[in-house]
Amino acid sequence: MLPSTAAIVLGVVGPRFDVSQLLLHAGGDQVGIGELQQRAATERLQIEARQNADGRRPDLNATDVLLVQDGVAHIDVRGELVAENGGGVSPSSGFTGYDAVMAAWGFAQRDTNVRGIAVDINSPGGEVDDLMELVAVMMADRGKKPTRAIIRGVGASAAYAIAACCDEITVQDLGFAGSVGVICMHADFSAQLEQEGVKVTLIHAGAHKADGNPFEALPDDVRAEIQARIDHSYSRFVAHVATARGMSEDAVRATEARVFQGEDAVKAGLVDKVMSWRDSQAEFLAAVNGRQANPKRPRTSGNRASMETAMPGEPDNASAAASQVLAGITSMTIVGTSANATALATALAAGGFGDIAVTAVDAAAGAGANTEATTAERTRVLALTDLCPETIMSASLRAAIEGGQDAGAFAIGLATAAKTRGATMGDLRAGAVQPDQLPETGKDAKAGTGKTVTGAEQATGILALAASLGHRSVAHLKPAG
Repeated sequence: MLPSTAAIVLGVVGPRFDVSQLLLHAGGDQVGIGELQQRAATERLQIEARQNADGRRPDLNATDVLLVQDGVAHIDVRGELVAENGGGVSPSSGFTGYDAVMAAWGFAQRDTNVRGIAVDINSPGGEVDDLMELVAVMMADRGKKPTRAIIRGVGASAAYAIAACCDEITVQDLGFAGSVGVICMHADFSAQLEQEGVKVTLIHAGAHKADGNPFEALPDDVRAEIQARIDHSYSRFVAHVATARGMSEDAVRATEARVFQGEDAVKAGLVDKVMSWRDSQAEFLAAVNGRQANPKRPRTSGNRASMETAMPGEPDNASAAASQVLAGITSMTIVGTSANATALATALAAGGFGDIAVTAVDAAAGAGANTEATTAERTRVLALTDLCPETIMSASLRAAIEGGQDAGAFAIGLATAAKTRGATMGDLRAGAVQPDQLPETGKDAKAGTGKTVTGAEQATGILALAASLGHRSVAHLKPAG
């Protein structure tokens, strides 16, 4: 355990074992039993203040037991993680119990005054027991409210498993994330005891009752059984991270339980952004409340965005807004081809909404359109647009009309082109694509006027043209002012 944890524990049990002081190896400091007891007493007061605030208290809200700032509930994950640490919602004695995280998470999810949840992490990890039960509950609630894990110094092993349950993860530049692995230890003291003239005899019933005891060497069959248990726990851990982070299990295993620092954690796909705790908190508060945080310089390294998802000068709350709009949606039906549905499903998955099923309805089949009439209408519309000097049509739009492409496929093509030019998923979901990311039109002004054609005017023309070609699926749309 950490020295600070040991100091608090020894403050309670030290007198029973005649402990007079604790030597802290980091700086060689010596802490006397009096100070240890004082630290333990202070910690005990804090524990007692919230020890009854657990999931069995329906009379309490998150605002009663958690720090709720501007609609965002803060859940602290500190120190070593254990299955149980007395209930309540706060870390105590340097430990955080999974029962505490579960209680805090439940309060935050149930309280209607909470619009977002920030999980504030600084922990090296902890026990396997009850971890998978906790993350299963957190994953089941995913999407109900925006969530962000903010890793301070370290979020490793079991702490990283908790972080992965959130919609996104940030880490400080010098912070650490990862350690997706499982470990246990067997100590064999038999040689030391023999040298000291001590012989231990274990008397037991059941051949495996004393398996793994420290007074004899570890038999091969017992070692194999322990390894099998470790492998099973590891598989569960890997599967959880792969699902939560949208990675393949092979990619997760390829990390080989390494701990990655800052930008390297982004490159490994384990976190989304490198940000200070203060900036990450401010950005999340702004996103949850529909405000604009201070724009950041975009950085493109890694498998996922490492800073703001918005382009410079644009609002950075697009992703959070999209999350709120799409939260709770399990399926979509579009008017278009199956290829359109597949492309849309892929785009949604890339944006973190892989659970939404997308199906397609063939507009042409429902409309019973006549092929010859449709072709003739295309020819007529193209001829009219060529004759009108005030009509502006991009090369991509002309190709779409000539080829009979439907509106859904054309929209996906525009989005794909914009993304290739540097637009992020947040831009595409919010429609915040920059002018220099749009397909070239070949013209940039109204003929004879010298005035730049606005996006709204272009959108009006495109929608009118789509409607004239029978694309009723866009009839409900209107251009932004």
